[in-house]
Amino acid sequence: MSEAVFIHSSGIADRQAGEAYLLKFACMIAVCVLLATHASAGELPSYTETAKPEASECEPDTPAYQAIRGCSNLLGSPDTDPQMRIRIYTMRGYAWLKEEEPLAAVSDFSRAIQLDASNASAIKGRARAFEILKQYGDAIEDWTRLIAAKPSEPENYRERAYTYHLNGNYKLAVADFTTVLKLDENNIDSWIGRANAYDALDKIPEALADFEGAIKVDAKYPAVFTARAEMWDRRGENLKAIADYQESLRLNSINLKVRQALQRLGISHPYP
Repeated sequence: MSEAVFIHSSGIADRQAGEAYLLKFACMIAVCVLLATHASAGELPSYTETAKPEASECEPDTPAYQAIRGCSNLLGSPDTDPQMRIRIYTMRGYAWLKEEEPLAAVSDFSRAIQLDASNASAIKGRARAFEILKQYGDAIEDWTRLIAAKPSEPENYRERAYTYHLNGNYKLAVADFTTVLKLDENNIDSWIGRANAYDALDKIPEALADFEGAIKVDAKYPAVFTARAEMWDRRGENLKAIADYQESLRLNSINLKVRQALQRLGISHPYP
């Protein structure tokens, strides 16, 4: 290699080495400035600390699978205080219900109740989980607990009445639905619920009177006509069943269950 070429190549290498050193020096200065800024604010960045779980991932409107993960992450954090744990266990319990995992839901609701015996939301959630598990006695105990706490709240009597009905205690269901209607005579679902309980007791005149009571509250509520149609259907009163199914379908044309019932009764076209 000629001397001129060697000198030229050496100059390039020296210049590149110098530029690399200056770049490295500039980066060191930038890091020092960044550290100084954080230090002056009373915080130093940690490159080993994991990100804290986001509370927004453990909310009622979060998709269930995401809420279960988010709530679990929060429960694993040492920064989560007892009051927050109550809420997290309750939220995760409802997420388990959405995922059709009632056993896991019962476990979480029970943990929330252990921390706060008056947690109405957790007690209500556990009662519903017990119902899914067909542990009706346990569900009734939880509804009774809620009634004792708020004896003037109609919803808890109505929910206990539904559980009584599921458990075959139709007379007790009638009693609870009657209490609801004394507290709120416009509670249409309790008119229907009591009618169904009377039907189970073979008290058809009383059932029909309650269906009429529901219609007086809201004549455009399709569930009234569906329930009465099902009563007629069970008793082989096909023409009466068809008439009520058709009325229900007029009010809610997308009810597949009603359409199928009409087809089973030989009505291919739902409207006369």
